[in-house]
Amino acid sequence: MSPWTKLVQRFNTTKEKKNPFPTASTEGRTIYVNTEIPNEELDDYGQPTKQYIANKIRTAKYTWYTFLPKNLFEQFRGIANLYFLFLVILQMFPIFSTSASPILVILPLAAILIITGVKDAFEDNKRHQTDQSVNKAITYTIREWSNVNVAVYKVSLWRRALNAFVQFFKGSSKSKKKSLDDDLSRVTTVQSEFELSSKKHSLLDAKPFKRVFKRKKPYRPGQIPHSVLGKKRSGEKKKHSSLVRHPVDKRWKKTMWQDLKVGDFVFLRNDDNVPADIAVLSTSEQDGMCYVETQNLDGETNLKIMRSLQATSEINNPDDCKRAEFYIESEPPHANLYTYNGVLKWKVDDMEASSPMISTPSSELAPMDEDEYDDDVSHEKTEAITSSNVLLRGCVLRNTAWVIGLVLFTGNETKIMLNSGKTPSKRSKIEKATNPHVIANFVLLFVLCVICSIAASIVYSTPTSANFFESKDAESATMEGFLMFWTTLVIYQNIIPISLYISVQIVKTAAAYFIHTDLDMYNERLDQPCIPKTWNISDDLGQIEYIFSDKTGTLTQNIMEFRRCTVNGVTYGLGETEASIGAKKRDNPNLGDIQLSDNLDMNKARQEMLQKQSQLFNHRYVNPRSTFVDPKVYDDLANNDVQSQSLIHFFSALALCHTVIPELPDEDNPYDIVYKAQSPDEAALVATARDVGFTFVAREKDTVIMDALGEIRNFQLLNVLEFNSTRKRMSVIMKSQQDGNIVLLCKGADSVIYERLDKHLPDDEAGRDQQRIRDETQEHLGVFANEGLRTLCIASKVLSEKEYLEWADRYKSAANAIRNRDEQVEAVCEEIERNLMLIGGTAIEDKLQEGVPETIGVLAKAGIKIWVLTGDKIETAINIGFACNLLTKDMLLISVSGRNEQDTMEQIKRAQLEVGEKASYQRCALVIDGESLKFALEPPIKEELLALGTQCMAVICCRVSPMQKAKVVNLVKKGLKVMTLAIGDGANDVSMIQEANVGVGISGEEGRQAVMASDYAIAQFRYLSKLLLVHGRWSYLRTSEMILTFFYKNIMWTLVLFWYQLFCGQVFSGTMMFDYSYITLYNLVFTSLPCIFAGVLDQDLFSKYSFKYPQLYLMGIRDDKFHKSRFYLTVFDAIYQSAVCFAVPYMLFIGGKFSAQGYDMEGVFELGTFIAGIAVVVANGLVGFTIFSWTWVMVAVIVLSSATFFIWTGIYAQVNTFTFYGEDILFREGAFWLCLLVTFVICMLPRYATKYVLHMDKPFDNDIIREIVLCGKQTHGKRKTLEEEEEALPITMQRTHSESTTMFKSYDDEDDLYQHDDNAYALSEAKLKRTPSKRTEIVNMHSGVRQSFTGYAFAAEDKAPFEEYHQTLYRHSSLSSKASLRLRARMSTATLSTTMEEGDERRGDWLPLEGFKLRRYDTAPTTETKKSTSLGWKMMKAMKQRIVSHKSSDSLDPHLSPRSPSSSMTQQRGPFDDPAQRDEGTELVDVYQPQLRDQRHPPSSP
Repeated sequence: MSPWTKLVQRFNTTKEKKNPFPTASTEGRTIYVNTEIPNEELDDYGQPTKQYIANKIRTAKYTWYTFLPKNLFEQFRGIANLYFLFLVILQMFPIFSTSASPILVILPLAAILIITGVKDAFEDNKRHQTDQSVNKAITYTIREWSNVNVAVYKVSLWRRALNAFVQFFKGSSKSKKKSLDDDLSRVTTVQSEFELSSKKHSLLDAKPFKRVFKRKKPYRPGQIPHSVLGKKRSGEKKKHSSLVRHPVDKRWKKTMWQDLKVGDFVFLRNDDNVPADIAVLSTSEQDGMCYVETQNLDGETNLKIMRSLQATSEINNPDDCKRAEFYIESEPPHANLYTYNGVLKWKVDDMEASSPMISTPSSELAPMDEDEYDDDVSHEKTEAITSSNVLLRGCVLRNTAWVIGLVLFTGNETKIMLNSGKTPSKRSKIEKATNPHVIANFVLLFVLCVICSIAASIVYSTPTSANFFESKDAESATMEGFLMFWTTLVIYQNIIPISLYISVQIVKTAAAYFIHTDLDMYNERLDQPCIPKTWNISDDLGQIEYIFSDKTGTLTQNIMEFRRCTVNGVTYGLGETEASIGAKKRDNPNLGDIQLSDNLDMNKARQEMLQKQSQLFNHRYVNPRSTFVDPKVYDDLANNDVQSQSLIHFFSALALCHTVIPELPDEDNPYDIVYKAQSPDEAALVATARDVGFTFVAREKDTVIMDALGEIRNFQLLNVLEFNSTRKRMSVIMKSQQDGNIVLLCKGADSVIYERLDKHLPDDEAGRDQQRIRDETQEHLGVFANEGLRTLCIASKVLSEKEYLEWADRYKSAANAIRNRDEQVEAVCEEIERNLMLIGGTAIEDKLQEGVPETIGVLAKAGIKIWVLTGDKIETAINIGFACNLLTKDMLLISVSGRNEQDTMEQIKRAQLEVGEKASYQRCALVIDGESLKFALEPPIKEELLALGTQCMAVICCRVSPMQKAKVVNLVKKGLKVMTLAIGDGANDVSMIQEANVGVGISGEEGRQAVMASDYAIAQFRYLSKLLLVHGRWSYLRTSEMILTFFYKNIMWTLVLFWYQLFCGQVFSGTMMFDYSYITLYNLVFTSLPCIFAGVLDQDLFSKYSFKYPQLYLMGIRDDKFHKSRFYLTVFDAIYQSAVCFAVPYMLFIGGKFSAQGYDMEGVFELGTFIAGIAVVVANGLVGFTIFSWTWVMVAVIVLSSATFFIWTGIYAQVNTFTFYGEDILFREGAFWLCLLVTFVICMLPRYATKYVLHMDKPFDNDIIREIVLCGKQTHGKRKTLEEEEEALPITMQRTHSESTTMFKSYDDEDDLYQHDDNAYALSEAKLKRTPSKRTEIVNMHSGVRQSFTGYAFAAEDKAPFEEYHQTLYRHSSLSSKASLRLRARMSTATLSTTMEEGDERRGDWLPLEGFKLRRYDTAPTTETKKSTSLGWKMMKAMKQRIVSHKSSDSLDPHLSPRSPSSSMTQQRGPFDDPAQRDEGTELVDVYQPQLRDQRHPPSSP
């Protein structure tokens, strides 16, 4: 590398350091640890050529020395500020100046710059404080150790430049010297080889002596331990460390985060935040695992498992760190959170390859071969570093005592910073729409100046008598026109509202304050208010037309509750889910509080369940608040039959098949266990198994300890086949330490499990029972999904020892493969996960956030369309859509699942035709998956997708990636030119949050990544309704009126000066009748406060009416208040009022003296003061005509602002000036006040009359509601009908420009009065005439199949394994209804799926029931243990199956009237029902189960 190249690199490095947001390096890096850096990576001074950025981050925009120039530069980027700066410079020339004092010229601009600068400094100071709290956080690094990757000292730039200059001229001589040195080195090498040969012969010929050194041997693979420390440490093992934070070893020193460098060793303790991206070298755990919480990165609170590198796992203390020698070759930094590629390399020393020898006499040694030294092999060992070996900045270490790591990336090159980036600068829609209005004012200003310039040139050429007495300033008419242009530019400067921008910022800042302090959006549990992070887009909240929402964590709580299960064909679980409660309320809005009734029944059943459990066995880990409630579980366990064995298998599988970590929050209470898992579903499964009595206690190395029904069971964990998005399942292979059985337990998606079940069932009773279990489980899962539950299947397989050992060898070989390791491991896993036997299924409820259905309902009535973008599968998203009110039962669901571009286009075309046919009488919803979106978001399909989406009332996008979310938002935002809002809670939502016009982050219990990128942070989704319907609508109305008022008062004030040019003594002379102080203070003092206070405090209606009449929000969507027509009407009104404000006082002045005392008050400045006072009062009075709420605050502000003019005039008139002294005498005359009153009435009369006519003929929406609220009664039938319809019907009002032009064509007769109403602003209701449907219809555009949706739609990728089950799932309603399925499940006590003949029965029962000692309780059923193969058992089973078929076909009517919650609860409870509440089905169960009948009807005592 030449010196000049190094110099250029030095300049570039210096430049990058100064950039607060440096671009990540695109070159890989090599990090050396305790090894010498190669010469090619050192400069001429021996320092490393590569310099990495510091770990210090800075999100603030300014420093103390850059604030002034940078802030001024940003402010003067605005055209308005540049315009006023130009005017200030122009007025420095006396010929153009209209003021005697330069201070008055600079004052307005200086005030604006100072106020804006203070605001920017205040905001940036908050960023500085946040940066400092992060940069000065403490971590631990090694004391007295040098990092070779960091330069020891810095060479000054001038020394490097001088050295480069000298080296350039010494280049030729240096090359000659190098060739001479090479010759000398070759001579030296030959000599050294000769000397070495001589020494070798001398040693061999020497007399006997004792060997005191180790004999060198060539490297043999396997002789060297896989460790960077070289020799294996004998007898030293890691001790199990508790999670208590003990004092840190003094060899570790405290270091601030900002001082960390690439290549530093870092010591982390439990609950520490990770300060940089580090490679995990060693952990406190024996297996090298550690657990991290990544909520700051991806929004997930679940723990992730990371592993240390095998080669560095023996590093336990600072001495080991200093002794280890290795280097890491790393990829460049990038933003992908889930991938990392690097290699750890270290060299094997010859001394490490040699084995120690015992000292023996040399006579016993054989002569050494001369070439033995040449056999030494220089070897370098490697180990791959993947994402599972790296802890990312922002993570938190959990459940691990300590971790030692090595810093890979620092500062802005860490993944969290690369993902954060800069939040895009957003401008509100009104702010963008204001710019054309400002340009229109510039055009008006230019026209006025040109008119005055031309007129001045004409007047200059016209001879007058003044030519004999006055000398002209210009030498020609052209020059006179030129000077007049710039003079009038100064006079009319106020036509551009300089204070408008700062006033808008003040109003929006106040709106942000009101949003932040709103108690209705404050979450007390989390102590979290709504946090506005972008203050200048509050008015956009009132114009949102499309909302794009994530599902998990946004609509749902991401808190999973185990609610149902099916075991061996029998369902368990009582209570109503949120989805079922919502469905019942939609079917019958007058239904009472179902949830309250359900909670009472659940509490009663829970107490009964706990009582039966306590009588059956001692449960030390009992949970009195379990979400899974069904006393039937303990009845079946107490029966000691086949169903009991199945329950043991089922809940034991839940307790064993997982990767959760048990925690003890209270060390004094060892029976209070909390589970931390990688997914909340997994934690819910294990926790429910614990609640039932199968408690996962601990995992010690490879031993899993389970407390099953009060007895300890130990299992050896042989293998864990982990879950991933491709496998969609997880398996564990266990060996029981009690009986030595080896069993594989597998859980996963139903489609995946069913595909791997044994397809060759024997044609015997056991085979038929297993087939029946599969069919009934499939039906049960469909019912569960209809209730909005997430389903999983549980299966098992008993392995012989020979079968397992053969497979384990293949698995080990695949796991150690160098190439295609993942593919080989997956293939081996497929081999063992075959021929499974189904045990049952689980159903977990992802709890909706509080108030989500109500919020979505009110937003839909407000005219807002909601699209759900989620990574979940289709059926889960659809179920949540029904639960949260996004989808309704009368909708037609259109499913698009294309697999290529052509297929996607065809499906979308067919969907458009389908929707076009049904749109006139049925609402439609679109469901599309991520595979289809991959093609649909590209031209030309995206235009068709957009057209289809706008025709549908709701859109759900499933299986979408973060980038696809952003593309969907961009498609709607740019394609329809509408306002969009995106809301999410995780890192996968950041892209769409930044893409939308307004981004909202959920700042509850999830990560902070979405909040960091958002404009508003709220704790729950339900707060969105008030944020939009109340604060957004108010802000839109206030900002619109305030901006129009600003334009009005500035144009009116300026044109008064223009009219004077027509009537002054010398026409178009450029004379200004106002004192310059009036021009300066007009916008700053006299008229600014009324506009600002109106923009802050005005309310058209109380907040409750925004929820009662959500259709009011359509005013913002249609942009009724800031339309171009209203702006030009305002300009016309300002021109008219300016003419009146000039003409009336002017006629008074030309009529002669009007002073009663005879004072001469007909001068220019007297006229100016007279007109200025009237103009100020009229401008402030107009604010009163635009506001809705006349409060005492507004009255006081308007009066005081007008009074400031008179106060200033009274004070300034006392100053002894030539032109203004004594001007306050005007206000002592009654003529002034009479003229003020007359002028005010003439100015306001046309506006008042126009407003009245528009209010009566074409009122705005809020005008109608205000009349309803304030008057309390309607003046005609139209208003009355409107009020009734607004209360009763969903939103079908006047469509916005983004919606389809197809309207509902069928109306009721009473609504005919709206059909001929052309009112563009009035509320209108179109009442849909349709036949309600009990069942949602879903149309699959791929297959063309039209089916009734029962809540269990299959994703396209999950469809193949289920072809044989579709017929059984979508059957007649009498066979698939929830009641019939539960009744059949309760009546069937099926045989165990693994029941076999006598000799093979042991193989199926991998956890035999006989090993448990269960007590009997008083009310327990009488047990009569029978073999499943007995004749009596078969007869009973056949009889019950016959009853089931008879009951299903004859007795169950799908059209029965809805039963109360108590009756549905009764049907589920079985033997614990009140006899008075039993239905026919329950009575049949009693007849054929004598022991249950006896329990219900105990014999009466004689």
